[in-house]
Amino acid sequence: MPHVLVLNASYEPLGVVPLRRALVLVLENKAVSLEESGAFMHSATVTVPAPSVVRLKRFVRVPYRGPVPLTRRALFARDGGRCMYCGGVATSVGPCARCR
Repeated sequence: MPHVLVLNASYEPLGVVPLRRALVLVLENKAVSLEESGAFMHSATVTVPAPSVVRLKRFVRVPYRGPVPLTRRALFARDGGRCMYCGGVATSVGPCARCR
């Protein structure tokens, strides 16, 4: 199923949702379709153009995410447990045994 870009009331991108969810937002008058994909969604009585970009009518406050703390766990998660020099398996924060 195709996806639709959702913009805040200030035209700031919020994310991507499935076409069905975007269509529900438009039909419930919570969003406005800015761009149409060219396809049509059919029901028993109504044919609606499928949106590809929608803008919410009300502003949604996005919570601020501060910087990630610099810890061993965060470094290993960022690097995927790999040595930053050779790409081998890392067992410590510095260079692995092969790179020393």
